[in-house]
Amino acid sequence: METGVDIVDDHLGGGIPKGSLVAVVAPPQTQSELLLYRITAQRPTLYLSTLRDEASVKRAFDRSSIDIGNPMVAYAGPGIGFDEIGDVVGRAGTGMNLIVDTADTLERRDPDDYQSFLNKLHTYVRRTGSIALLHCQDPGPESGRGITLGMADIVFELQRTVTSSDIETSSSTPISGSR
Repeated sequence: METGVDIVDDHLGGGIPKGSLVAVVAPPQTQSELLLYRITAQRPTLYLSTLRDEASVKRAFDRSSIDIGNPMVAYAGPGIGFDEIGDVVGRAGTGMNLIVDTADTLERRDPDDYQSFLNKLHTYVRRTGSIALLHCQDPGPESGRGITLGMADIVFELQRTVTSSDIETSSSTPISGSR
């Protein structure tokens, strides 16, 4: 699946393979949401927010200057368990993008439960030809980021470089391929 970002698609030989679990690791100042928004325009998408409610996410989409398509939006706040999140994902359909923004809050939960959730999510995207993107910003002190990175088929790392004359966001893909 093309991401809508030519340089990323070229690096991956045309895009993200169906059935992939992708971690997008980026500090907030990189504006990595724009990559997620571009991906929503490529095919039907479930945008699952763990921080902002549906109305806040939709306002952010409306303020964006890029095409985002027509993603479905769901909120998985702190009281929502992994089984409930799985139920929402399971109703999304086949061949979709599933974006979790951000994975940080999930990574701070029980490590065994989080790993089990990621295994189920990975099985789901492979079975349905979907793609799951886990947006990872600030790992925090009690983070399961190692679990996320260990389970991901592809990891995009975005960095922001500031010089006296320019601000540049760059990407590297240290892990790629199917596991």
